[in-house]
Amino acid sequence: MSQKKSSRHRKSIGLGSFISCLEMPQGILITADNGWLRLDVWDQGLVRVRAGRADEQHDDFSYAVVGAPSEVACTVAVESDRIRLCTAQVQVEVHKSPLRVCLLGAEGQVIQEDDTFGVNWLGQEVTVYKRLQQGERFLGLGEKTGPLDKRGRAYVNWNTDQFGYGPDSDPLYASIPFFLGVHSQGAYGFFLNNSYKSTFNFGASSDRFAWYAVEDGQMDYFLIHYPTIAEILQSYAGLTGKMPLPPKWALGFQQCRYSYYPDAEVLRIAQTFREKNIPADVLYLDIHYMDAFKVFTWHKDHFRNPKQLSAQLSALGFKLVLIVDPGIKVEPGYHSYDTGLAGDHFAKLPDG
Repeated sequence: MSQKKSSRHRKSIGLGSFISCLEMPQGILITADNGWLRLDVWDQGLVRVRAGRADEQHDDFSYAVVGAPSEVACTVAVESDRIRLCTAQVQVEVHKSPLRVCLLGAEGQVIQEDDTFGVNWLGQEVTVYKRLQQGERFLGLGEKTGPLDKRGRAYVNWNTDQFGYGPDSDPLYASIPFFLGVHSQGAYGFFLNNSYKSTFNFGASSDRFAWYAVEDGQMDYFLIHYPTIAEILQSYAGLTGKMPLPPKWALGFQQCRYSYYPDAEVLRIAQTFREKNIPADVLYLDIHYMDAFKVFTWHKDHFRNPKQLSAQLSALGFKLVLIVDPGIKVEPGYHSYDTGLAGDHFAKLPDG
């Protein structure tokens, strides 16, 4: 009870107002009443925005970012009420009192801007508030349920093994903190560069603003604006890395359920697909192919000759995919368990 009471009365602290500004090779560092704000130009239409408390370092480390800043011509103009950081593609205005970030297009149109609250801390949690643009739509966050346009909804990024999920289940298995904002003045990409548990509220609680929060760490995000969505996505892919091109069969029809066994049943299913002219390119095997559910093993009775089965499926035009569980059975004499212990490969609690 006392813990709930104390959290209820915690005070929200904003960045405050401008105190001073330091120009950097491709950006600016602003000191404010209650912290600092740093903007770095990474490309013509790509800007990194970071905010921290006064005693926090400007940490460049990231688990997700593999790209690096390009050499880009940019200018800084310090005015009485704002600071302008400009490239050939975008302008970023930082309003001084209170500190607020506004992303403008090449023609001066507002693409995205902070609400009056800007960046705020509540305990260790840090949130940035963004004003909702007229007709703004939100697309992205990867494998989330719900409609394509996420306006008016909120989502949590916190990887969860959500068995039997439905159309409104959240969070799910993957956390992809990137989305596209689209409205009449243009489109932009927003990538939240923080691995703590995060919340994306696309106007679910207010028609005035959206907000994006992380439980701890700095407010660290990238804004991307180019004339086309294709260019925005290309910039994002360069920022976080491009996956290898998948084989063609991986883009085909996949047949998967819990669970196909023994081998004769797997072969019968594949043959039936062909007999009925149902298109299918891949068959999956779940945990019943394993010996006592031990990963990297085959059940000696259910699957007597895995190589032969794979060859038979290949002849029918099927690729065979096996699921792998993240756990290793505790069983001395089991190769994966023994080698994991010997090599000290298993994750441990802090007390060992």
